[in-house]
Amino acid sequence: MEQDDLASLIRYMLYTNEFDTQAIIYTSSRFHWAGDGKNTTFFLPGREYTTPQTSFRWTGTRTIQDIVIPAYAQVYPNLRVHDPSYPTPQDLQSLVHIGNIDFEGEMDHDTDGSNTIKTLLLDWVPRPLYLQAWGGVSTIARALKSIELQYLNTPQWARIKAAVSTKAVIMASGFQDDTYDTYVAPNWPAIRVENFQAGYSTWAYNCNRGQGNTRGAAEGALEYFSGPWIHANIEIGPYGKLYRSWLDGQHMPGDREDGFGNATLAAEVDSWCPAQKAYDFLSEGDNVVYNPLIPTGIQVPSNPLLSSWGGRAIQNSSSPDLWVGVPAEMTANGTEVTSYSTDRWVAAVQLDFAARMEWTLTGNYHDGNHAPSVNIIGGTVVQAMAGTNVRLLSTTADPDNNQVATSWFQYSEEGTYNGTVTITQHGSSAVVQVPADAKPGQTISIILQGTDNGHFPLTRYDRVMVQVARPGGRWWGWR
Repeated sequence: MEQDDLASLIRYMLYTNEFDTQAIIYTSSRFHWAGDGKNTTFFLPGREYTTPQTSFRWTGTRTIQDIVIPAYAQVYPNLRVHDPSYPTPQDLQSLVHIGNIDFEGEMDHDTDGSNTIKTLLLDWVPRPLYLQAWGGVSTIARALKSIELQYLNTPQWARIKAAVSTKAVIMASGFQDDTYDTYVAPNWPAIRVENFQAGYSTWAYNCNRGQGNTRGAAEGALEYFSGPWIHANIEIGPYGKLYRSWLDGQHMPGDREDGFGNATLAAEVDSWCPAQKAYDFLSEGDNVVYNPLIPTGIQVPSNPLLSSWGGRAIQNSSSPDLWVGVPAEMTANGTEVTSYSTDRWVAAVQLDFAARMEWTLTGNYHDGNHAPSVNIIGGTVVQAMAGTNVRLLSTTADPDNNQVATSWFQYSEEGTYNGTVTITQHGSSAVVQVPADAKPGQTISIILQGTDNGHFPLTRYDRVMVQVARPGGRWWGWR
């Protein structure tokens, strides 16, 4: 719970109506660890400290229970008006546990947090368990180690290991200790692990980019990192005021007075980050791991190759099953841009966040904006031969009876056809010209985007894959 974790949690709680949150667990990392309370010293080379320490920049284990959830409780009645699926504050309090926090990478003993993960992994509920590693992986690693110690050399081991490997999906905002490399990868190579560290270039500390910070600028989204916008639309009300931004006067245990955190001494911050202005976006290094799960119409958590608000990932290795966020993508004008995989969604992500923060302020459903639904008629795949046209039809609906403007675009990296296709929009429909040089079996990803005209315009999507058919085979399309 350093400042970027806190900001990420503030956002996450506004999406708890979309997720079935099973646990919220304090953990350690190379940047924060509590110590064992026995004055035991710890040291690893290459860290920010140069001598053995008994604890390092620890922010405590009460922030969530004593600050975040009570603030959520104040706005919970309003949130339920906008969606009754929001969990109660009492339910959220019951989900908080303490994991392996003593030292960086410590996984020597079971904890309340690791036992909770272990129980969830062994519950035989046939659905994935997304393990969001906002810090180190040590508490997750300890849960897996405990399962191994209990079942290794038993008749059930092969079955249990396979089931756990299928169920667990580790989504990490970088590997912030060495337990993935030393334990998880060699001992549980079939667990899918997604490292979304590439998303830091969009969502993590923006220091020294200042006025030259182009994050999201390609899509006209630079405004949504600015101090005036953050202060007016996010840091509002009893809940939003907890959000962290540059030079907002807030402070928490563990902050350093040199600008690495949000120190209250402006001169200190300016010396490290001279271009930042009050209330500029500070950091949310951990939304990178739950943005891929937010239901927008295009998210497919089982297939990281397809994009989401968390960007796309590619498989780094199959054993261990490791995926990493893509570092760059092509813009509409054909220019490769670093972090464009996540930058391209910034405006939609931030406006959605602002709309939900507005929900916290009003108990009248009609005073808030709610996302439209956007659908392509006819399924997720259509087939057509090279040189033909495909007509796509769509429908939209909006719970607030707002108008929904639609547009269609090719997501080049999602498909296997390397060229550009022509899309002609006709109202709610579009015609896709399948290029004559497209090869049978190649795919073309077409995204339908719909944005309403409410306060804080909200955007949702749908996707269709145009699959190039073999001549003489079954196909859908028209000339």
